[in-house]
Amino acid sequence: MTSKFLRAVLVAVAFYFSISKLSASSASPRERLLFDFGWKFHLGDAPDAGTKFDYPEVSDLAKTHVEDIGKEGELANLSDAVEDNVGAGVSFVQPGFDDSGWRALDLPHDWVVELPFDSTADFHHGFKPVGLDFPQNSIGWYRREFDLPASDKGKVLWLEFDGVYRNSLVWLNGHCLGRHLSGYTGFRYDISQYANYGGKNELVVRADASRFEGWFYEGAGIYRHVWLEKTSPLAIAPDSVFVWNEFPNNKPEGVCAIHIQTQLRNPQTSDAKATVGCEIIDPSGQSLGEAHRAVDLPSKTDGLANLRFYLYSPNEPLGLALGIGDESSPHPPLLWSPETPNLYKLITTVESDGKVVDREETSFGIRTIAFDATNGFLLNGKRYQIQGTCNHQDHAGVGSAMPDALQYFRVKKLKEMGCNAIRTSHNAPTPELLDACDRLGVLVMDENRRFDDSDYESNELSDLILRDRNHPSVFIWSLGNEEMYLQGTKGTNATVTVDVAHAAAVRVVDTMQGLAHELDPTRLCTVAMNGGWGYGISTVIDVQGFNYRTRGIDAFREKFPDKLAIGTETASTRVTRDIYTDDKMAGYVAAYGTNGIERPWQWWPYYATHPFTSGGFVWTGFDYRGEPTPYKWPCISSHFGLMDTCGFPKDIYCYYQAWWTSQPMVHIMPHWNWSGKEGKNISVRVFSNCKEVELFLNGKSLGKQAMQPNWFLDWDVAYAPGVLSARGYDGDSDVVAETEVETTGAPTAVSLEPDRTMINADGEDLSIITISIRDAQGRIVPTASDRVHFTIQGPGKIIGVGNGDPSCHEPDKYPSQSGWQRSAFPVRHLAELLLFHPTQSRWQRSAFCGLAQVIVQSSKDAGNIQLTATADGLRPATVAIDSQACQPRACVP
Repeated sequence: MTSKFLRAVLVAVAFYFSISKLSASSASPRERLLFDFGWKFHLGDAPDAGTKFDYPEVSDLAKTHVEDIGKEGELANLSDAVEDNVGAGVSFVQPGFDDSGWRALDLPHDWVVELPFDSTADFHHGFKPVGLDFPQNSIGWYRREFDLPASDKGKVLWLEFDGVYRNSLVWLNGHCLGRHLSGYTGFRYDISQYANYGGKNELVVRADASRFEGWFYEGAGIYRHVWLEKTSPLAIAPDSVFVWNEFPNNKPEGVCAIHIQTQLRNPQTSDAKATVGCEIIDPSGQSLGEAHRAVDLPSKTDGLANLRFYLYSPNEPLGLALGIGDESSPHPPLLWSPETPNLYKLITTVESDGKVVDREETSFGIRTIAFDATNGFLLNGKRYQIQGTCNHQDHAGVGSAMPDALQYFRVKKLKEMGCNAIRTSHNAPTPELLDACDRLGVLVMDENRRFDDSDYESNELSDLILRDRNHPSVFIWSLGNEEMYLQGTKGTNATVTVDVAHAAAVRVVDTMQGLAHELDPTRLCTVAMNGGWGYGISTVIDVQGFNYRTRGIDAFREKFPDKLAIGTETASTRVTRDIYTDDKMAGYVAAYGTNGIERPWQWWPYYATHPFTSGGFVWTGFDYRGEPTPYKWPCISSHFGLMDTCGFPKDIYCYYQAWWTSQPMVHIMPHWNWSGKEGKNISVRVFSNCKEVELFLNGKSLGKQAMQPNWFLDWDVAYAPGVLSARGYDGDSDVVAETEVETTGAPTAVSLEPDRTMINADGEDLSIITISIRDAQGRIVPTASDRVHFTIQGPGKIIGVGNGDPSCHEPDKYPSQSGWQRSAFPVRHLAELLLFHPTQSRWQRSAFCGLAQVIVQSSKDAGNIQLTATADGLRPATVAIDSQACQPRACVP
């Protein structure tokens, strides 16, 4: 990692932890409290639930069928859940229900990652026994007691869920607040009328993961944050602050106009007058001034305040007539980009009757985005090549319940490879991922899950856009992915013709895209399409999305030369980390990249030399659970990633690093431990961005080769133990990069390397620790598979383990802290998995190709955390993590 990048990361992380506490500042009448701690959980439905919570659904939630358009929300009868107070008589919902036997846990939580693997379960979801065939594992209940002070009476209380998978019902004090279907979009309820002020409140959540929305691992439960937000009655409406910038001719020069839009709510029975003030804080923390606007609010109405703020260079005259309430500042704007992720802060204050009644802070960036039919994507007025990856939202050890620090860890891993963009495949992301991308500097294609134009789906899309539109990292909205029943040239079934399907697709895109433009006029939309290019969806979508089929793009371009375009999903190469021969029985795919839809050296040279395509997104940055391809059982995760599920880079990662970064580099594959193959040829591949590379075996040159741009080099080398090395040249005699792989000895020791040795004692922060198996000379043994045991001391806990092995069936979770131990026989129910045992289980994980991973989380007590790793016959290792005292985020007590 370069020192420049490291400094940027440290600044971004410091900025994150500083602003994360501002919303809870005592100076603000608004309180935003984290609601993650102190929950109780029960797997399985209530014994008296019966069919009370059932409702009909469309047959396919993953892809939209013509005949199902508009039906999802209609079938659910969402309003009926509240009006009928559904479930009010069910035992688990009752106030005062005895949940003392339920499991205590903190959020985020994914119960599916805790389930054992089952060869009869759905392979798309990673052979985890969840879904309609496993009803005992597919419904979970959460309960949480909390107190509200009497002083909260008269305030508006919002209960916010960032994501529950899926089909959730929520009750407060026995009253049903509502049903939410999507497992990916956030939702909120006004709980003011049902709250018990000055006393105890009981919150109950039921999640039903019986149906799948995707064809990949999705997890289950309250897997994202929950919040309690308290505001005055007269307040800023949820997700209503919108800030965007405008330059003349959309080029980042001259005067920058910052537009600010704020919606106020007045639910009171009396009229109100308010003044909205907006202060701009620059990236260094300097205030640039304030703009104000008066707003009249009749009773029980909303009001809109529009303000403008101008930034300009001191030596350049403003040259604009300011309106009433507008403000200007002689400071040239600092632009946001992946290379310079400058972030401003907007402080919106609402005053009424001489006092501040609300205050909200919004992070934003100043930049211009555009697409051009010739030059593709333009960032800040210049062509900007998208070097992107698609990613699902699960990680080794924790499944889909990823703490915030893990989001930053993953984004940093992608940036180190040269990735500058992420596609949130195929769903609305967690807000913390977008925060990480804003602060570390990564562009985002923000993707919607369901392709439909119903009122219900329009609300889902609206919520996504309203929540995410202030993030400078978001540069385009993706409305859907591979909607095969609507995008293709074939009818969806015997009764639906091609013309009917295309007409339906056009109507859906018109509605969705029109809504997106209305809510956010600054960004365009795309649909990721693997077929039907030039038909239906293509005729109305802003930007054509290409999924694979690189050879077909030229024909499309010839027919539609003025169409904007982007590679929404490109290479789908299947490789297993540090495995160099196909092994169907073990479920491994050779790292040479000969298996897949398109290899990197097929798509990238084309996109890199055809600017109109804008660049593209590789499938995928990380391996993910489910969708094992090309093999099924024993595989339980994909092989598509440039990194495995732990974030350990594969060889193919270095191909992209060579051509997506400018730092001279050389990488050799495979490893050099081939006992028994002495004298036999080994296929050696070198990834490099140097002009020439020379390969050596034990100091003897095996020849120098010229590097073709966006390509790689191959040698056949007769194996002999020792050192295989490579030197990269700049075209002259100067060596600008070199590397080597070496034959190692037998394993002798365990090594621990944390990504951070200092974390915050807030109950949330993490250290992600790499376990490696090393020989007597300290070299990682690339063939080692030793089982490593872990113990932890001090104010912290292990929350998950992994090794990146796509066929490993070892548990990611060993809940030893609560005294439970995994049973020794095959199980099909979590209750069997977590059988009580008088002795605590020990966390453990086998190394895969020499590596494994442990995720350690802090408690709220400061102190020294010590993780010790032991393995039979190997020297143990201990690492210390300093959990430092800090001010945790304000939480619900």
